[in-house]
Amino acid sequence: MATHQRLAVRKLVEQGVLTEAQFEAVMGALAAHEPRPRGKILAEIAAYIGAGLVFCGIALVIGASWDDLARGAQVALLIAVSVGLVLGAIAVVGGPSKLFDRDPHGSRIRLAGALLALAAGSVTGAVGTALDDGSADAGSWAALAGLVAAVLGYIAIPSVIGMLACGIFSASAIPVALDEMFGVGDLWVGLGMLVVGGIWFALSRIGAFVETWLGYAIAVGIALVGAIVVDSDHRPWAFLLSVLVAAVCFVLFAQQRSTVLVIGGGLAVALATGQAVTQWTDSVLAVAVAVLVIGAVALGVGSYVLTRSPKPSD
Repeated sequence: MATHQRLAVRKLVEQGVLTEAQFEAVMGALAAHEPRPRGKILAEIAAYIGAGLVFCGIALVIGASWDDLARGAQVALLIAVSVGLVLGAIAVVGGPSKLFDRDPHGSRIRLAGALLALAAGSVTGAVGTALDDGSADAGSWAALAGLVAAVLGYIAIPSVIGMLACGIFSASAIPVALDEMFGVGDLWVGLGMLVVGGIWFALSRIGAFVETWLGYAIAVGIALVGAIVVDSDHRPWAFLLSVLVAAVCFVLFAQQRSTVLVIGGGLAVALATGQAVTQWTDSVLAVAVAVLVIGAVALGVGSYVLTRSPKPSD
């Protein structure tokens, strides 16, 4: 899909003519009906297969001779792989002048994003190997380096794969850093993940990502995992964090009709209910019945309001 078409439809969202959910639906429909030459489809598939085989071959070569290499050689090899992947991504996208393109749907963008995601992984390995001297925080610095590499890769070539890489690294780097560097307990690790989830919510709300729905999905996932981690620390108020996540989802849903938000809010409410009832009783049956009753009431009220509404599309 041409970049100018996407920007034209995006202006309708900024003007309030379309909601975010309608924008995603329009983009999906246009992309689905856009004719694509069969040769380009096969070429893209071949490129992905080739990239996977090249990376697998590099991993096999490294693995076969890894123990025979000094640490400096290991680090140098991983750095070389990282640089090669970055240069390959720049070449695939069409050169430095094509960086920072906001259209994530081009085949070149997708392939370049995949190469940069792999580069973030190799950067993580390089830093971890360089600092592997028995210190407890080597893994933390490696994870943080991978996060920085993933973020820089996404900024240079915004893509869905780049978003996923940033989400994975942000969800893992922060807990690892808090645990290994500061030795904090589950409470602070969980709160740290909630903060990271909040950052994803905020960035998605201001349209910082090429796919807003995916940004919200990552935000919901990280935040709910954070609430679960706090609950595992046996805090009686942990369910309030899940309620907070639900509130954020529903408030944002009132502003942007994204299906991910309403689903995330529903999951957060279900999680909060289970956490709260578990604190009040040891009976698993009581938890199940309470969740069932609350869900039935909410479903009934929501269905009644929707059926009474004169505008179902709202």
